[in-house]
Amino acid sequence: MATGGIDSTVLLYDLVKKGGKPQILTIDYGHSTFWIQWELLKFHANHLKLNPPISIPIVYHPWQTREGLFTRGYSPNEKDPLGDWDSLRYADFFVEGRNSIMVLYAMAYCSAHGIDELLAGYLYGREEWENRRSYKLMTGDNSPQFVDAINILSQLGFSHQVRFRAPFYEQRMDKADIIQRGKELGVDFGKTYSCYFDPECGKCDNCLLRKKYLNNEIN
Repeated sequence: MATGGIDSTVLLYDLVKKGGKPQILTIDYGHSTFWIQWELLKFHANHLKLNPPISIPIVYHPWQTREGLFTRGYSPNEKDPLGDWDSLRYADFFVEGRNSIMVLYAMAYCSAHGIDELLAGYLYGREEWENRRSYKLMTGDNSPQFVDAINILSQLGFSHQVRFRAPFYEQRMDKADIIQRGKELGVDFGKTYSCYFDPECGKCDNCLLRKKYLNNEIN
């Protein structure tokens, strides 16, 4: 699964470098940045000579949506998302079960098409490994235990066994490692988009991490 962000893009290039021919899957759940990620994924697919990306649309039930979902900027009054481990991330924008629903949709696609593995660019920084049992990370639904849980679910209700993997977890790579790998692979980081919002808010954890690790590479 790819989003057009740094991590999934580096993962994509790494797979191709190792001789793979991955199919790019992305999810449209109504977020305002979808068309940005869609254009970026088409760029990278063309650059790597891969098949065009496939979009899997998801329609959420009305009770799961919020007015202006991901269309207004991140509130400057909220706590530092990189330093707050005890509260729900982005309560005003939280979508219940978002990653669970997205991954299961993607796994259903893989099962129907006989694809053996579904990969995601999930990673933890050192401080996240140290706080992996915090409320923030337990509700972040992209943790190592989330990957394990999805693989248990994959054994039920699918006609083809699909393994869900997060290679950067397996290698214990953090953001700095991934930036270095991307540089070695020739990834154009200017053709990635990290923010949850459009335009970029500069305040969410994705923006802060991008600035922290990547600022000197793309300026």
